[in-house]
Amino acid sequence: MSEAVEINLMGRTFSVRSNDEPEQVRAAAMLVQERVDELKKLGAVVASDRLLALVALNLAGELLKGEASRVQDIDGLLSGLDTVVSQAQGLAEAPLR
Repeated sequence: MSEAVEINLMGRTFSVRSNDEPEQVRAAAMLVQERVDELKKLGAVVASDRLLALVALNLAGELLKGEASRVQDIDGLLSGLDTVVSQAQGLAEAPLR
């Protein structure tokens, strides 16, 4: 069931509806605000909509990199398991002395 949650971004208060826990929504808003503040410290002087778009693109890029990294980790794990299974098969097929 969606619940209204108030968040603050760039000095404005927004009421958003979400099925997520309110604290999770607030934490997401704080992360966005932190990234906005970082860009401002770097001297970014752009309209607020462009600033938010830059933050969204940066966060999406990080998310995609993280997902790709997890896929590589899983592929490595599966490859390692294949090696162990092959070794176990070799041992099972080896003649007993």
